[in-house]
Amino acid sequence: MKRPYWGGILVRYYPLGVILYVLMFCLVVCPLIWANDAPLYIQSDQMEIEHNQKMVIFTGHVNAKQNNIVIQADRMEVFYDEGKQDPRKEYAKEETLASVSIVKMIAEGNVVITQDQRIARGEKAVFWKEKGKVVLTGHPELQEGQNVIKGEKIIVFINENKMIVIGGKQPVEAVIYPKNGE
Repeated sequence: MKRPYWGGILVRYYPLGVILYVLMFCLVVCPLIWANDAPLYIQSDQMEIEHNQKMVIFTGHVNAKQNNIVIQADRMEVFYDEGKQDPRKEYAKEETLASVSIVKMIAEGNVVITQDQRIARGEKAVFWKEKGKVVLTGHPELQEGQNVIKGEKIIVFINENKMIVIGGKQPVEAVIYPKNGE
């Protein structure tokens, strides 16, 4: 029996479910990336601030939360940029956490992103705010209930509502269970 492929993706069960699953993943990752001004809470065993590199490094049991989205990892690097400040004011020359915005985040080691029943896993996740892009690598896997998508690299283009799953030694695999009536 020949394996069913759809657009180069190994598909089992219901091909339309792949489209629905891609949309579901965008619902997991897209709200995470600066979709609102909700505070981002980060806990870890250690935090190191490197002002010269405009970076904060969290290590050990990293747990970041924004609204109902949680990122867990062994290590997280948060890159920031100074906000536009009035150079005429003396205090504007001082860098404070209140005057910066997050531009990029890198989560590494046992990365798990959850939102309700949706889970994304991998060894590394890189989030770029300006590019509106998220890249998951290291055996990335997306899961909602029994539905699973796997590949070597998963790239999400947030502003375009687009996702690319790239295979490597193994083909991209999507296992989609249709809902009753589909």
